[in-house]
Amino acid sequence: MRRLFFIFTITILLSACSSSIVYNNADFLVKWWVSKYIDFNDQQQPVVESTIDEWLSWHRQSEIPRYQQQLNTLKTAVTTQQFSREQLAQQFDEAQTHIERIRQRVAPDVAAIGVTLNVDQLSQLFATINHERKERAEEFVARQKKQPSRAERIMESMEEYIGPMSQSQAEIVGSYVAKLNSTYSLWQEYGDVSNQTARKILLSAGFDELAQQRLADFIINQETLQPAALQKASEANKALYIDMLWAIFPTLSAQQRDELIEKIDEYLTLLQSIS
Repeated sequence: MRRLFFIFTITILLSACSSSIVYNNADFLVKWWVSKYIDFNDQQQPVVESTIDEWLSWHRQSEIPRYQQQLNTLKTAVTTQQFSREQLAQQFDEAQTHIERIRQRVAPDVAAIGVTLNVDQLSQLFATINHERKERAEEFVARQKKQPSRAERIMESMEEYIGPMSQSQAEIVGSYVAKLNSTYSLWQEYGDVSNQTARKILLSAGFDELAQQRLADFIINQETLQPAALQKASEANKALYIDMLWAIFPTLSAQQRDELIEKIDEYLTLLQSIS
């Protein structure tokens, strides 16, 4: 279950770096977000709040320096134009490692709180998650009818970092996007299996003394529930994205490189302000 309990705080902890105001108020925002999914009782609420405070303190002290180091490495590579495909792939791997570390850190706490949830709280949690999944599915169908092509969306995203792209760069994007695998239905399948697995673990908490450890393991290793087809397609898509960026990198103009370095500097300045 990709949004198990307040595992969505991972997203906030990472994306909070987009605003120092948001990050400095993340304790309130995370607690508010959590309340959308579960109404905690008087015994649970103080535990949840203190746990979130501990997470945020850990993230500020332990993780932000790692993000700074990675961005400085990337900035040096872009500035000197001494960049290999392997180094580019490593950037992707490091980003995934950041997420894995957060999961490792929060999983025991999530599991400890999770096994205290009663039937009504579990019903609220899964009803909210299922409602959101349905809404996202409907939005996906609607977007397919109205939104720009996948290549256009990727270019739009890239232009936020390097500025306007040339025709030749657009053609590179188009050639790689045409090879990308469609994974939406596979992600839906994975979501179904993940939700069912989490539900079974949680409902067993009253009589299974290993439920807490099983829940923590599930949060850390839930990708093992992914269909083999999804794992294969995701890995293939990742390789295509890396190849696409590697093909575009040598074509960057001096202005585009400057734009990218300026964007990296913005993130570094922001991280410095909240560290």
